[in-house]
Amino acid sequence: MKEMLIGQSEMKEVLDQRPYVVSGDIKNLLQPWADKTGFRLPDENFFGKLRYDFGLFMKQIFPGFEFITEEELTNGLISLVKKTEYKPISLDRVYYQSDLRIDIARQVDADGNDKGLGRRANAPFLLEQFRKLKNSGFKNVSLVDDVIFSGNLIARIGDALSKVGIKVEAIYAGIGIQEGINLLKNKGYNVKCVRTYDNVIDEICERDFYPGVPLSGRLINSENNVGAPYILPFGNPGKWASIPEKSHLSFSKFCLDQTVRLFEGIEKASDRIVICSDLERKIITLPQDETRFVSALKGCFP
Repeated sequence: MKEMLIGQSEMKEVLDQRPYVVSGDIKNLLQPWADKTGFRLPDENFFGKLRYDFGLFMKQIFPGFEFITEEELTNGLISLVKKTEYKPISLDRVYYQSDLRIDIARQVDADGNDKGLGRRANAPFLLEQFRKLKNSGFKNVSLVDDVIFSGNLIARIGDALSKVGIKVEAIYAGIGIQEGINLLKNKGYNVKCVRTYDNVIDEICERDFYPGVPLSGRLINSENNVGAPYILPFGNPGKWASIPEKSHLSFSKFCLDQTVRLFEGIEKASDRIVICSDLERKIITLPQDETRFVSALKGCFP
């Protein structure tokens, strides 16, 4: 029987066809910020064009690029959770709101080294959050998150809740990767997702490519809400977002240009400039004073 051998270059070409998924969220995150600070957002056509151009660029790197809108994930999660009898605890503040939630984030130090999991900016310490859940009186709950990737984080949260007398009966997610779904199902959880993928190159939140958007990047300082977006010169586009090394610089410059375009659109719609201190999440190495944010961004690359 004749074997068919696939060379490394051919294998790479096959692997590159896997989906690279980005979940849209910048509109959902910017609107509350704009309402709070008195800014206005551009119209739907502006965001449509911004994302169209983003997609064209990304498809040059990842032919299998897919973008999933806020509307699909929000409406899908609401529909799934409506069918459960269990009180939902939200792990995500973007697509599903609940009066019970766990604010947890990936944290790094100023050099980008992993510091594990901790509370989100301005949230209570995790111990206090779990104590509040214990005192809520709910013994059977569901967990709602934006993405199930490896499944490890949600499994750890499920274990932690069980130790305070709360049983997780179901898990709902906007996007689910099969490896993570399988892990959670093997632990006995009922898992349902709006979108499911067998395998992906990566799944990234749109906000992580747009400095200045609330929750953008990995959290560095929870007290002052300082983050490192997933692009140069702030973060690690390869390790954090699977961007090929040869594309790190061009990709980062493109994302900075997109961000400048976004905040110039906000300035035009608001008839006022956005200064660095207006931002909810500050950006490592950038000013936090009255410097115009767009000007600070434009100074990142010569």
